[in-house]
Amino acid sequence: MTYGGFLAGFVVAPTLAVAALAGARRRYRKLDLLALGATLVIACVSAFPWDNYAVEQGYWRFDPAKITGVHLKSLPIEECSFFALETLLVAAVILPLLPGRARRSP
Repeated sequence: MTYGGFLAGFVVAPTLAVAALAGARRRYRKLDLLALGATLVIACVSAFPWDNYAVEQGYWRFDPAKITGVHLKSLPIEECSFFALETLLVAAVILPLLPGRARRSP
């Protein structure tokens, strides 16, 4: 399985499923979306240097046959995408559970 296939099957698909179960008509306040945006930035900005360092130091590697070959520094684009996609998955699970955070659209 490629890294892209992993992301599609184990991160994107569950995110879409959870979002659908939570209700496709659910609307969120601007503050919720701003918080999600800030969380995405923090997740990506904080994870990138550590992962990049670990790859450069040889702590782990990515099989060239399983990735697209597009890199940001030493990280494949799939790994960078994972930072954002996993954050969206967690948000899809948590936001609907927070009291008073989401409301049904009319």
